Amino acid sequence: MIDQRQRTIKKVTFVGIVVNILLAAAQIVSGWLAHSQALVADGLHTLADLMSDFVVLVTAHHAAKEADEDHPYGHARLETLSSIFLGVALIAVAVGMGYRGIESMASAQAYETHSYALIFAALAIVSKEFLYQYTIRNARKIKSTLLESNALHHRSDVFSSIVVVIGVGAQVAGIANMDALAAIIVSIMISLMGIHLVKKAFSELIDTSLDQQLVEQIRQHIENTDGVIAVHRLRSRSMGGMGYIDTEIRVNPHLSVSEAHFISLYIENTIKSKFSEIIDVTVHIDPVAESDHDDILKLPTRSELLFSLYSAWEGVQGSEQVRNIHLHYLTDAIEIDVILPLQNASNPDSDLAQQLHSKAANIPFVGQINIYYAP
Repeated sequence: MIDQRQRTIKKVTFVGIVVNILLAAAQIVSGWLAHSQALVADGLHTLADLMSDFVVLVTAHHAAKEADEDHPYGHARLETLSSIFLGVALIAVAVGMGYRGIESMASAQAYETHSYALIFAALAIVSKEFLYQYTIRNARKIKSTLLESNALHHRSDVFSSIVVVIGVGAQVAGIANMDALAAIIVSIMISLMGIHLVKKAFSELIDTSLDQQLVEQIRQHIENTDGVIAVHRLRSRSMGGMGYIDTEIRVNPHLSVSEAHFISLYIENTIKSKFSEIIDVTVHIDPVAESDHDDILKLPTRSELLFSLYSAWEGVQGSEQVRNIHLHYLTDAIEIDVILPLQNASNPDSDLAQQLHSKAANIPFVGQINIYYAP
């Protein structure tokens, strides 16, 4: 899945690079020939967009690296940091456009612009809107905040090109200051886009929860899983546009470790297949209610309890026949399963079983004692 995301990001970004190179050349040459300073400036702005495209490529390459010893959760945060960079770049472009608009209104300069400059200005709008639609569609498909950031950058370029069309049109029609006023208005809109990107990226950096509707759907999916008694905790966060889930579920305390492990694997795989935006799921198995955790921690460890058991059975003849001991930690007591050889099953009320039971019952924190027989 990560490889597919990287291939998509690279493909979309390369398309953006090719379109921007061709468009920038057309804008600068036509702007110079038509004496349109606005069109030349927009062409230089398009060239500046190439920098953000290369940032996306470099980031996508490093963000897709596998987790390592120094980065156990992978490198997806690089995508978030690059989104902040692109958001700040949008704000910087908006401030520059606004400043130039105010400066132009303060001291308008009259110059003759050829009307065919409008054709190339309109071409820029069409080209950049195509890049926006193409990029945002793929960004939503693979849940990439980095591509989404670049898509919004393309959309901001559409607005700047609209400013050029208005400016060139006003210049051709002889209407003063309309291009400057439009530039100021669009600069405000671009600033809001940049702020939105930065805010969204910062929410990822501080591990803000995923969309609550999505989280609730995941909770219901887990609760409906066979073997799950309750969901004690469900935490979520986003990294590079992908979701991470950490959940604690309650199961029957008498389940085997292997069955409980199967339930956790089943939950992990079904969540990933059902919810494409989720890339990692951690499931913690809990045999008791969350409110009982403090009581469980007061119980002895396995080694401590086994020491007490074998010490109590030291004088019991035949105690060495015990095959295995299973422990079930149940709130304030430990239920014990004692496994004896199958040949002893012919006399379940034998002296050995009775002595093992009576000796163990006197040990603190020991609850029910079950005697089983196995080959």
